[in-house]
Amino acid sequence: MNVDITGRGFTPSEKLKNFITEKLSSLEKYDPNISNSRVVLIKEGRAEKVELIISAKKNNYISKCYSSVFEKTIVNAVSKVKSQIEKTR
Repeated sequence: MNVDITGRGFTPSEKLKNFITEKLSSLEKYDPNISNSRVVLIKEGRAEKVELIISAKKNNYISKCYSSVFEKTIVNAVSKVKSQIEKTR
């Protein structure tokens, strides 16, 4: 899976990028046809927002979440995408 991570207004650390890649790779067991993932990280005041766009062979999955910590937000966004994948089965 190809993962594109973009930070708006800051540069994400390698630790954060590795965390994101690890969480996204868990989605491949639900839909093995996932080819691309685009992650946009946005800092807005005290909130940290994540936009997640997953491209698979037949479907695209989109999730937008925000919380106070990027790691928590990523987990929530991946969970929403997982629910979307299960609904399309």
